[in-house]
Amino acid sequence: MISINLRILLVVFSFLLSVFTILLIRNGSLPVKYSLFWIMSAIMILLMGVFPKQIGAVTRLVGFEVASNFVTGVLLVILLLISLILTLIVSKQKKTLILLIQEVSILKKTVKDDDK
Repeated sequence: MISINLRILLVVFSFLLSVFTILLIRNGSLPVKYSLFWIMSAIMILLMGVFPKQIGAVTRLVGFEVASNFVTGVLLVILLLISLILTLIVSKQKKTLILLIQEVSILKKTVKDDDK
């Protein structure tokens, strides 16, 4: 069983994460397609805090001794997934940047050749 302190902490953290994500979306700092994973993470964290009996059952099913260890493990997996997603985004942007640099170089050469 998850302690009441951990449950309250999970609910508060989920609320703060949701509010922060929504503020970033409204501000235009975070595109909606990248915010979906953060919102899903907040929902998962909220579910862990609101339904502790179900988390206890899953904890025993997965093989953890204590529910708080399971919660920590789930949060670690969420962070690893976020890291993976960010790595994919950076890789895609790097490829796009290389293509843009090549196109600009070709255009500069074309303009320079036309000036001659």
